[in-house]
Amino acid sequence: MRLTLPSPSINIAEGSLRRQAGVTLTDLLVGTTVGALVLIGISTTYVLGARSTSQNVEQARLNQELRAVLEIMQQDIRRAGFWDMSVVADPDPAKNPFESTIDGIDRRLRTGQVGGESTGSCILYSYDLEHGNPTAMTMFGFRLRDQSVQMRTGPSSVGDKTFECTIGSGSWERITSEDVRITDLRFTIVTAQTNLAPGKEDVACATDELCRESRRVAILMAGRIRNDPAVRQSLQATVAVRNDRYFIKE
Repeated sequence: MRLTLPSPSINIAEGSLRRQAGVTLTDLLVGTTVGALVLIGISTTYVLGARSTSQNVEQARLNQELRAVLEIMQQDIRRAGFWDMSVVADPDPAKNPFESTIDGIDRRLRTGQVGGESTGSCILYSYDLEHGNPTAMTMFGFRLRDQSVQMRTGPSSVGDKTFECTIGSGSWERITSEDVRITDLRFTIVTAQTNLAPGKEDVACATDELCRESRRVAILMAGRIRNDPAVRQSLQATVAVRNDRYFIKE
């Protein structure tokens, strides 16, 4: 007897086999475009963030430098007119050599400018650095020149007795960095006079009367970063000069 095995029955329903679906060219282009836009957005955000951070750092640096220079000027200007009268024989405040003209040199607190710079962009003054010796290094100043702040450090040469803001008068040293450009520097001296003649305190000083003059110096300084003009800073301060000026009204 032969054993006959049943043949496997394969029943494929109509429509059970479907075509495999792919990505069309249009879908691919749209996806690529969207991805590119996302990447551009991320890159732009990163660049703007990095730029903002860099500007913040530069702004802080500029602010710190301008404040440091302003502090140096304030500390020194307030000494203008100091005279150690304890070491001189005739301590008459009206004869203060640091508030007078000696040998043609005007040592009083005053303003000026280097040629080409704005009016009042330089300040000159003197004080008793050597305790009673007015011929020593006693003449100081600050000035704007070539977009930098300079400080007077002494005469330009041996025998130089000039005391002006102009080029060639005295030796000046730059105190601001190469990366900073000073766009404005102005000194304004504000004075108030009091008549010291007996009974005339409320009357303006007249000829041959002793007068006292108190002084304040208003300072305005503005600057920017050399390689980024958008980073700017402006500062103002007022210095009260500690030493009043006494003089006989002429």
